[in-house]
Amino acid sequence: MDKSLNTTAHRSLLSRPGQTGRVLALLLLAPGPAWAGGLGLPTPLWWLAGLLLVLASVVLGAALQQRRQQQLIRQTMRLKVSRAEAALLALDEWGQIIAASKGCQPLFGQLPNTLQQTGLPAELISQLLNERLAIGATLSGAVSSAVNPATPMLTVQALAAGYGLPEDAAWQLLLLRDISTEHLQQQQDQHLRLALQGARLGMLEFDLDSQRLDCSSLALHNLLGLPAPCNSLSFNDWLERLHPEDRAQASALLSNPALHEDSATSLEFRIRHENGSWEWLEQRNHCLRTQGRITHIVAMCQIISARKLAEASLLRREQEFRTLVENSPDIIARYDLDLRCQFINRSINRYSPIPREEHIGRHIGDKGWPDELVRRFEQEARTLIETWEARSFETELFQDNRRYIFESRLFPEFDRNGVLTSILCVDREITSTRQTNRLLTEENAVMEMIANSQPLPDILKQICQMIETQLPHGICSIMRLDDEGTHLKMASGAKLPPDYSAMVDGIAIGPEVGSCGTAAYWKRPIIVDDIATSPLWAKFASKTVGEFGLRACWSIPIFTSEHNLLGTFGIYHKEPRRPTPEELDLAYRSTHLTAIALQSNLHEKQLYKLATQDSLTGLNNRRQFLDLAGREIKRSQRYQQPLTVMMLDLDHFKNINDRYGHDVGDQVIHHFASVLQTVLRASDLAGRLGGEEFAGLLPDTDLADALPVAERLRQQVENSALTINGQAVHYTVSIGLTALQPGDVAIDDLLRRADKLLYQAKDHGRNRVCGGDTFSRALDVENT
Repeated sequence: MDKSLNTTAHRSLLSRPGQTGRVLALLLLAPGPAWAGGLGLPTPLWWLAGLLLVLASVVLGAALQQRRQQQLIRQTMRLKVSRAEAALLALDEWGQIIAASKGCQPLFGQLPNTLQQTGLPAELISQLLNERLAIGATLSGAVSSAVNPATPMLTVQALAAGYGLPEDAAWQLLLLRDISTEHLQQQQDQHLRLALQGARLGMLEFDLDSQRLDCSSLALHNLLGLPAPCNSLSFNDWLERLHPEDRAQASALLSNPALHEDSATSLEFRIRHENGSWEWLEQRNHCLRTQGRITHIVAMCQIISARKLAEASLLRREQEFRTLVENSPDIIARYDLDLRCQFINRSINRYSPIPREEHIGRHIGDKGWPDELVRRFEQEARTLIETWEARSFETELFQDNRRYIFESRLFPEFDRNGVLTSILCVDREITSTRQTNRLLTEENAVMEMIANSQPLPDILKQICQMIETQLPHGICSIMRLDDEGTHLKMASGAKLPPDYSAMVDGIAIGPEVGSCGTAAYWKRPIIVDDIATSPLWAKFASKTVGEFGLRACWSIPIFTSEHNLLGTFGIYHKEPRRPTPEELDLAYRSTHLTAIALQSNLHEKQLYKLATQDSLTGLNNRRQFLDLAGREIKRSQRYQQPLTVMMLDLDHFKNINDRYGHDVGDQVIHHFASVLQTVLRASDLAGRLGGEEFAGLLPDTDLADALPVAERLRQQVENSALTINGQAVHYTVSIGLTALQPGDVAIDDLLRRADKLLYQAKDHGRNRVCGGDTFSRALDVENT
């Protein structure tokens, strides 16, 4: 019974950790048990063992007590944190989350169990775990979560022990707060401040009662460079800073603001900066009323100097562009999408009887242009409207008995949104170019007919058709001098009335025998602008004008190379008119071909000479040069001897014609031909291929020997000048050289290669020599 009670008491004591040490102490102070003696243990060892047992019991009890206390604090912490509305995290000494409040749910999309689930930046977590936040310390970082993909900005603050943590607790209580809105607002405010500062904006308030201007000192500093403390000016001081030409409008606003009350008004004026410069200021005004009257004007001001300078620059460029457009020789016009004229420059006055001002607003079909021209223009314009692609085409116009050929180009014009709004038209007159090219082609055709010994009537008919193509309203005739040299026979005139041709066929030459008979008699051109009133036509006027309707006749005598009369070349018109200089040049040019054709019947040798030589330069013409060059190439290939071909072209020759006239241009070509013949050897070939283009062939000469010859020719041309009417005319030449190669078959192979090198010389600045075995390798010989 006693033993049972004793055991129960021991269990009761041991069940309380705080009593464990006392129980063990009582046991040790009691006399040693009989079994200890039975074991043979000495009493001192028994006491030592008991003492160790007591100490172990005390340590164990303290540990158990501390664990129970930690569990109690953890439970209390979890309870407090879980009930908190704020976003709280409780961390233990190892950085593990003990508890998370329900306020963490909207931040992280869940109640986090680990720090990794919070999405806090790695460097912030490292600081939390390694450095430990001091009480009250604050960190911030960006967190991304499924609930808030906008990545909110958080602040993390360590709370003090007063929030429920013991003084010596190793745990950490963190308070998290979303500052995304605040951060965004701060960024927006900062951006606004930077924008206002960069835009140099300022808010000004005009107090009409006190006659003062109030504003922030920063505004006046940004606008005018005034010292920072300055935040108020009198109206007079403000007006004194304005440009004298702009004070009136600002003074009118301050003295009578009621006129500007209905809506916000804007003024632009110049104001003096503190550094002495003038700035353009835009001031937007709003009137404020107090008790029924205007007492204040609030103005937002902005420096617009850059814009005003840009506007002035744009206006200047527009004026310069308009000046260029107005003085352009081309017709420049703008049409809307209905093809009504919106603008046209004054060049139109040269081609249209309608005054320039009356073109504005007219449809293209209302300008009096020929129907064919209008249809072509409308067709090309509609194509441009559909495709938005520029168009280029040629048109013809007959005005004042003259034929004009234009190269018309249409360009689309768009607004800022890329919408097609109008069509820009540029018409460039190319009459001379086109007629020259066409005339050259037809002349070559005539020359081929002569060279092929075609029948004389066919050749003369072709010459008349050639001139009639150039002069659409002209009627050509060719009359031959008979063997006795006293009468003219009709040789060609298909467009003349047959009865008229029969009437004048065989007419005797004399001082007053129409235009052709008189021209043959005096051996000079006879221009009759009105047959009805000319005394030269007194014998034939009534029938010529009344029955055949011929009113004007220009006659040019045709001579041999020895200036012997061969006949006359006549051009008739059905209305009174005089020839233009270009038409006279055309008539003179036609007599040359006609002379060749006529002389072919007189002398075969003379025909050969005229057919193979250029009349202006005395050089071989294109055909003769190609023929002789082909023979020379075959000879060089047969005997395996070197040969070099050069292409020569006068630089900017069109400018010489435009500036000095075609007569001077002809003299320049003749001068160059003489220089070419001087430099080349007697065994070399030289020819004029057309216009200002020449060719040379150097037999028994390789490229290395030909280059110095070409360079010497270039230098001699550059250093020479023609004196015409007391004025020195300078010109230069570009040269391309190529040598005969094994694969060359004909002269065309060398000419094509030399022509490419010639244009390479022009591309590199003209007035130079380019030569090489192939086009890919060119030697640029500079002045040496």
